[in-house]
Amino acid sequence: MENRIINPLHLTSLTILSPTNSPLYVHSFTGSEDELRHYHLSHAAVDVIEERIVMTSTPTKPAESYLGLLFCMEDMAFYGFQTITKLRMVLSIALVDAMIKDSDIVAIFRSIHNLLLKTITNPFLSLSNSFQAIPENLKNIEIENKNENKISNKSIISNSKMFSFGPEDIKIEWLKNSLNFNKSINKIGEMLNG
Repeated sequence: MENRIINPLHLTSLTILSPTNSPLYVHSFTGSEDELRHYHLSHAAVDVIEERIVMTSTPTKPAESYLGLLFCMEDMAFYGFQTITKLRMVLSIALVDAMIKDSDIVAIFRSIHNLLLKTITNPFLSLSNSFQAIPENLKNIEIENKNENKISNKSIISNSKMFSFGPEDIKIEWLKNSLNFNKSINKIGEMLNG
């Protein structure tokens, strides 16, 4: 007989919200058909998150990153987490009879946060889709136009915000289109759901 540790955590959804509470990422561990329902339930947690932040923070002490159990609804428990950059994460877990430790939830949030940081700090994510690399041998070629004026074939790349951004600049497609991010989120869900 195999001795297997029974894990009481059964993840149902993960929602990542921007500092303005717009959804950046919604993932349903119970199937893609439940994503909209989980998004609406997770978005209901925003008011509770705002209230917790106001209650636990002062001008000299920021709010704790782990916001704890936010509420229970529809056989799910919703937990909250806020990063230092005010990105918010809402994790829903199926209610079970076993005791759920806060340390387990914090470990999940920290793993997701580290994965999020790894994904959004990829320097190639901030390049626009229209970005075209110019081969080295073509950079200095000059082309004459009809008026005998010379035009350089160099593309001018704006450096205003290309490689620097804040949490408000994170784009939904960065997370949706990142194979590594999505694969890792699925692995976390599979690992915990058995």
